[in-house]
Amino acid sequence: MTLRRQPSDFLVEERLSSGVAEQMRATSTGRFAIYALRKTSLTTPDAVNRLARELGIRPDTVGYAGLKDKHAETVQYVSVPVNPKRPTPEQVTPTARSEAAPDTRWSAALAGTLDHELSSKDIDGNRFVIVVRDLARETCDEMVRRARLLGVESPDGSKALRIVNYFGAQRFGSARHGEGWIARALIAGDFELALKLAIGTPARKDSGQLRTLTRLCAQHWGKWERIAKDAPRIPEAKPLAVLARGGENPNFKQAFAALPAFLQALYLEAYQSHLWNRIAHEMVQSHSPSLGGGKAESTSESPDAGPVGSKSKHGDKAARTGRSAPTPVLKSDDEFGEMLFPEASAVPGWWLELDVPLLSKKSVPVPPWGDAAERVLQREEITLADLRVPGLDRPFFGEAPRRFAVDATNASISPREADDLTPKRFKCEVRFELPRGSYATVVLRALGQ
Repeated sequence: MTLRRQPSDFLVEERLSSGVAEQMRATSTGRFAIYALRKTSLTTPDAVNRLARELGIRPDTVGYAGLKDKHAETVQYVSVPVNPKRPTPEQVTPTARSEAAPDTRWSAALAGTLDHELSSKDIDGNRFVIVVRDLARETCDEMVRRARLLGVESPDGSKALRIVNYFGAQRFGSARHGEGWIARALIAGDFELALKLAIGTPARKDSGQLRTLTRLCAQHWGKWERIAKDAPRIPEAKPLAVLARGGENPNFKQAFAALPAFLQALYLEAYQSHLWNRIAHEMVQSHSPSLGGGKAESTSESPDAGPVGSKSKHGDKAARTGRSAPTPVLKSDDEFGEMLFPEASAVPGWWLELDVPLLSKKSVPVPPWGDAAERVLQREEITLADLRVPGLDRPFFGEAPRRFAVDATNASISPREADDLTPKRFKCEVRFELPRGSYATVVLRALGQ
């Protein structure tokens, strides 16, 4: 299986919320111009920097809702302050001042105006068109089979794939290829290990100056003055100046605190997301005794009156008996832990209304996810009280809700056809839409990829 063989194999387009789209249609004199930014083989910050250079503005005045894949063709919305003294261009295309490399492209088209800067709250989700290549005939057939088992009909008659809302592998970039969770080192108060995992452990996907930094630190760890002298001038290198000043007694806590705040938060969120995925896996397993999860969870643990809105025979039986029936489940391997996906006909309706939190020390384990969380924490050999960074107020583990199951709407999967880029192999095209915060790679995992 091959993803992103070429950028056009992975198309992503943001969906503006209906309220924002309506405001844009009703407003022609807003304080912020909203552009549809199209890019290929560029990160969002790279494309934003080029747009800002063309418009003659600072990059930090350009607002956007989130980061989009580099190795893809993407469309996302950005906001730019309107300058009353200058006309707002309808189209912005690269000139010599912002031209990218030959294999990269970008452009921006005016979509309307708003009275506020764009943020993640203005985006409902994303549309995806993904070509999966280099497949055997049987693999294509398995994808179609899984799509049928996960499929449900939406109220408007379109098809959807009902999946557990796991975090995708993109969320776990700071795990540094199996070397360990930075957050686990922080919980233990081992700031040297946390820092070494953050900037002294090379990863395959490192590029540019970050690649230079991680390899320099890995080779000369402990020789702080030398590393500080030779390190590239990037935000991730700021801890080195702190360590160099410490001489023979480096303060690793202060050095870690010198990292950019958003990176520090990212390290904690990655581990919280790992815990969330394991809790979700545990809940599905407990719901399905045939997987070896033991006693099925009682629906008395579900909110209010238990399963609601479920039309499956399994849900009906659960409602009658007060217990969950065994759930047929599709298994998928993932580098950060197995994922389990119940067949759509067996998903209790209340799963679509259930929020399971990212854990913090203030979390209160309650049904229906509480028991699963306790089991996961026990396996991790920590307690909720351990979810803190000793000696630092920030970063901190903040609790945040996440919907347990979601529908990938307007879903379709093409019949297999010959892969034009790989002889004697096949390809399938998958289309779907996801709410903000859900991962296309998880949909592909559910389909067996």
